[in-house]
Parts: sequence; C-alpha cells; structure tokens
Amino acid sequence: MEKKYTKLSNLVDSTFTVEKVYGYKWKMWDASTSKMLVSDVWQNGYKKTYAVETDKGSLDLSASQFGILLETISKNGIADLNGRTFQVKSNGKTGMDIRYFFNAVQDAQNHTGDANVEAKLVPEKPVDEFVPDDINLDDIVF
Repeated sequence: MEKKYTKLSNLVDSTFTVEKVYGYKWKMWDASTSKMLVSDVWQNGYKKTYAVETDKGSLDLSASQFGILLETISKNGIADLNGRTFQVKSNGKTGMDIRYFFNAVQDAQNHTGDANVEAKLVPEKPVDEFVPDDINLDDIVF
C-alpha cells in the first residue's frame, strides 16, 4: 500500500485526526539537488520535524507546531495526541509568511481519550471525620 502524504496548507479550514506519532528526525531542503536531506542526529542547518500519521495522510510538523498541538490539549501535565482531532486555520498568507493555528476539536472521544472509559470520582471525606495530626505550634520555626 502506498503511503499518502499531506501538508498543512492542504488542511487549512478543515480538520485532521492524529493516528500515530513516529517521533522526530532532522531535515533540511537541499535546493541544489531538489532533495530533502534527513538525519537521525542534529546537523547545522537542519530543522527538527515530527512525523505524524493522520486520517488525511502522513504529515511533517515542525518542533514548534508539534509543541503547540501538545499545549493545546495538555491537562494536568498529560497530553496524548493519539486519537485527537484538530482544526487548522492560517493567517491567509503564503510562502514564508504563512502561519498556522490549531484548535482541538472537543467531543466525547477527545475529552477522555477513549469514549468507552467512564470517569471515576473519589468521594471526599466528610469534614467532621477529619482528625488532624497532633501539631505543636511551638515546634514551628517562623
């Protein structure tokens, strides 16, 4: 099966769902050979990009764009992109001036990470059952 690729400019004013994140590579476009150079380690002039498989095809995201996606869905220090859907907007410009904006699409799947998982609440202990440890205020140094 042939791998399908896409780019952010094709996703403007639509959505994509992250299926898998493969990690990062260092990449640089070589204009003289019209080829993308790829490295597993940092090299001068190369940029860090993350390979992300989506429902719209494979997508390369810059480290900054990847960080924005994580920040968009981060809650209590946890951010799992897998299965999350994002809306893509742009500033309407092209070339080097284009900027992309991401919004997480809110639905039942995205709130819990799994539509079949129920939230479990731990009941609070009533105040009248709370018994503090013996504390001597004279032992506290101010």
